[in-house]
Amino acid sequence: MDIKRIIASPAELLKSVEGVEGDIKVKEIRSLITEIAVVKEEIKRLKKSKGEVSGKFKKTAEGSEAYALLVSEMQTVSQLLRSQEECYKQLEKRLIRVVENVFSTNAALPPIQKIEEGCSFGDLYRIRELAINEWDIWFSYVGSRHTSAYHQRPWPKVIEQSFGHPTRIWVAEAVDGTVLGGVPLVFFNTKLFGKFAVSIPYFNYGGVVSSWINVARDLLTHLRQVGAEEGLSYIEVRTMQANLHHNVSTKKVSMILNLPPTNEELEERLGAKVRAQYKKAEENFPEIRFGKEDLLEDFYQVFAQNMRDLGTPVYHKRWFANILANDQIHSFIAVVYVNSRPVSCGFMIGHGEMLEIPWASTIKAANPMNANMWMYRHILGFAIQQGYRFFDFGRSTVNAGTYRFKKQWGAKPYPHYWYYLSEDENRASDLNPDNPKYKLMIAGWKLLPVWLTKIIGPIIVADIP
Repeated sequence: MDIKRIIASPAELLKSVEGVEGDIKVKEIRSLITEIAVVKEEIKRLKKSKGEVSGKFKKTAEGSEAYALLVSEMQTVSQLLRSQEECYKQLEKRLIRVVENVFSTNAALPPIQKIEEGCSFGDLYRIRELAINEWDIWFSYVGSRHTSAYHQRPWPKVIEQSFGHPTRIWVAEAVDGTVLGGVPLVFFNTKLFGKFAVSIPYFNYGGVVSSWINVARDLLTHLRQVGAEEGLSYIEVRTMQANLHHNVSTKKVSMILNLPPTNEELEERLGAKVRAQYKKAEENFPEIRFGKEDLLEDFYQVFAQNMRDLGTPVYHKRWFANILANDQIHSFIAVVYVNSRPVSCGFMIGHGEMLEIPWASTIKAANPMNANMWMYRHILGFAIQQGYRFFDFGRSTVNAGTYRFKKQWGAKPYPHYWYYLSEDENRASDLNPDNPKYKLMIAGWKLLPVWLTKIIGPIIVADIP
């Protein structure tokens, strides 16, 4: 297949992919075609402008002040033209990769939105906060590209409904009103930790979205000013994009598995060692159930107990209930039972081509049974059955225990870049369990009865992003 020939004709390209890969890929291809068209028009305009400037040289005396101004103008136009031509090449390469993935049986890259380093928007634009009645502008924009589940329409409502934290959205717009990028922020005003904002809390993804590297950087610069004006201690922007701001944490990676099309192929791929581990659980005759609200009580029973054992405050059950109740969110629960008792569980969220497991737990007594391994094997089979092409095991610290656990399944690391915007340039969020000052608190929490942690935990964890 001559992909370069196909992408040269947008109509032919869209006709060739319609129905092949589903709406997500088609939307991304449409978006890229639009962006390429914008860049081509800008190149055409700059070439015309360059020609007009060139024509003026013949009528201007060399060495005069007017001549020097023309030289400066020519240099500026030429620089902008080179930038747009490079941007066109980068967008074309990205379009080729997307189209190749559509027709490839082995999709190489997970659906993580990345910005091409050399792709800058060369015209004027402004950054502004959207009023709530303008939010459709943002959701229309993010719906047409590879963005995370948490950029989508239901999440501001679900987060505020569950924790009381409001969302606000900033966008960058071209002169004609075209959205070039944006970022949502959830604002915290807490007694324990002060005022701050995060994009997006409680999850790994949800930061700045754009196809233009300069727009993304300017959005972060603008947010830093917002934080200063509103008295925030810091703003945290969670992305998978490098080189947006110098104050960045790169401690975490997402572990993502490229799923084969069939369960049988997955079984062959996993290898004898992994197969032996999860099959050991069958000695205890485990049972797994997949569902939604019908499994919430059993899920929460295991989850709350495991969180107590880890020394971590537990979310309120209504957080999970609100997610499950929202029809726009594709969420699932898996619970493993041994002797009719729930011992292991996972909470999954699907979006586009990827199924993610933000929360999973196993009670200590089930660890010798390998119940956790057995559960993950069946969840991977469920993901394939549901038609997902990628499984996101969640984030880990490189070479930590959870990292090694996920790696054995064949998952590959994709780095996170979490940016911290504040007046203190060395500031980073200290709201994480790795902070040494929380060690004593964690040790004490492990001694509390589970029933008490269900009462106290939700009050605390609501303010921990």
